[in-house]
Amino acid sequence: MNVIELLSEHISNQIAAGEVIQRPSSVVKELLENAIDAGATEIKVHIKNGGRTNIVIQDNGKGMSPDDAILSFKRHATSKLKDVDDLFKMQTKGFRGEALASIGAIAQVSMKTKHKDSNGNGIQIEYSGGKLVEKEECVCDIGTLIEVKNIFFNVPARRSFLKSDSIEFNHIRHEFERIAMAHHQVKLSLSQNGTEIYNLAESNLRKRITDILGKNSNEKLVPISEETDIISIHGFVGKPENAKKTRGEQYFFVNNRFFKHSYFHHAIAKAFTQLIPEKSHPSYFVFFEINPAKIDINIHPTKTEINFEEGKFIYSILLSSVRQALGKYNIAPTIDFDVDHSFDVPQSKKNEEPKEPEIKVNPSYNPFSSFEKKNISHDNKSVALNKQGFGHQHSPEDWQNFYEIQEEQKEVENKLIQEESSYAKQDFLLRDRYIITNSKSGLLIIDSKRARQRMIYDEMMKQFVTKPIDSQKLLFPIEAEYNKDEISSWNGAHNLLNQLGFQFKIEKNTIIFEQLPACLDENEARHCIADITKVLLEDDADKGELAHEIVVKVIKSTGQSVQFKTNEEIQNFIEVLFSHSDHSFCPNGKPIMQTITLEQLTSNF
Repeated sequence: MNVIELLSEHISNQIAAGEVIQRPSSVVKELLENAIDAGATEIKVHIKNGGRTNIVIQDNGKGMSPDDAILSFKRHATSKLKDVDDLFKMQTKGFRGEALASIGAIAQVSMKTKHKDSNGNGIQIEYSGGKLVEKEECVCDIGTLIEVKNIFFNVPARRSFLKSDSIEFNHIRHEFERIAMAHHQVKLSLSQNGTEIYNLAESNLRKRITDILGKNSNEKLVPISEETDIISIHGFVGKPENAKKTRGEQYFFVNNRFFKHSYFHHAIAKAFTQLIPEKSHPSYFVFFEINPAKIDINIHPTKTEINFEEGKFIYSILLSSVRQALGKYNIAPTIDFDVDHSFDVPQSKKNEEPKEPEIKVNPSYNPFSSFEKKNISHDNKSVALNKQGFGHQHSPEDWQNFYEIQEEQKEVENKLIQEESSYAKQDFLLRDRYIITNSKSGLLIIDSKRARQRMIYDEMMKQFVTKPIDSQKLLFPIEAEYNKDEISSWNGAHNLLNQLGFQFKIEKNTIIFEQLPACLDENEARHCIADITKVLLEDDADKGELAHEIVVKVIKSTGQSVQFKTNEEIQNFIEVLFSHSDHSFCPNGKPIMQTITLEQLTSNF
């Protein structure tokens, strides 16, 4: 009995759509690439509710004829491939012919388009769940306008896995920025819920990068350029002092196509060796120009993974070009701190004849002129040393005072020994941190620092449920500059952070912290803020988990261990600790106390 059947076109389209369209950002990426391939010089992107509700992309490209518009929603229908050989000389963004078919299979799509050579009206097509719903003539401008509504409306399981609107919009913004950097000659705009995020005019590469990252990034860019028979490399790398602990400003492009490559990333990281702190990431915006026949981009539906025929040679060229750029602009450190710039080799200019170096000699220089002065000062110093140093004779009064001081010191030492012996009979404090006390089973050792963190955590979480956590106003506000992702993550969790004691305002690419939690050590504030930024960038944390992670980072920066002056203070501290329901582990999951039993003590002696 036969059990194998051909899948229907509808099911096949949904399966294929799962590879191409993973989230709303995939829709934006595919449609932007189609607009670029159509020769558009202006593209507008409008997003609503992180893309799950509405995505509108309008371009002024060459548009499509009515027949091409209908055919474009068929799978493997493309204008960019004619035969197999075209796969090895791809210059366009798309080529698989699956984008519109995949989008139409999992969303409600409306398209208006008009070809540049058309003298009549354009055409409007509506697809819903992979089926053609409507087709009619319409009045529209030359180009294409596509509106995508209710993504994954017919695949509820996929829709439930979408993250919050802010996270989904961050992914959309990433794809938008990649397209914008690769095509700085195209005017692009992006808006979210009616608010304009980007309005990028036609410009050069440096201007486009600064428009995306902020004006302050202009002075942080170091240009790189290298021309070889194998590859042409140009772009920018960030200065070492601007390296960040989080990734986000690492861009590779080949033939104006964004891609990821860990091997080439290692080359740039190697060029920054000993220039940036460990676990820091340099910024780079590197563009490759290479023969399309020497790369393979037909690996992944997202087209971000690319194979290079001469990867090892490109690695070496990239490494040397970055090192050369850092050295050329005096970014790389020198071995000697006292550098005589008179010995610097001048850079030669094109068509300039070399000049013979001049030798300058000071005829009046005498190396023995200061010899006598040095001897005189040395003799004076030795005389002064003999008078006030080792040759000094003490008077009888001085010796009497010396003995009195020694007797006082002995009295203090005896007193300290007595106090220590009496103190040891009760509780003992080791290295100002570990409390050693008696228990029924043996010796109980308590880590006072972790215990204090437990107490602060419980107090903060208890207060967090009912009212905002107590905060302290800073005399001098802390300013920190962040990229778009980090700004968006802080802005998305603004209400939660305010409730946790963080009061701040955002001005362009800078966050100004005006108030911090009262328990936070101000000296550790910047480290704490950096740790919280990493937490906020995680996609899979809900409100409760996020609050927990932030509070843990705060109490980690609360300062040193508790200071005890008397044994009574230690006893009160232990009583407060055991009054907490969970007193065995700190918020990080590390144990607060350990017990050494009498059996263990006996076995060790």
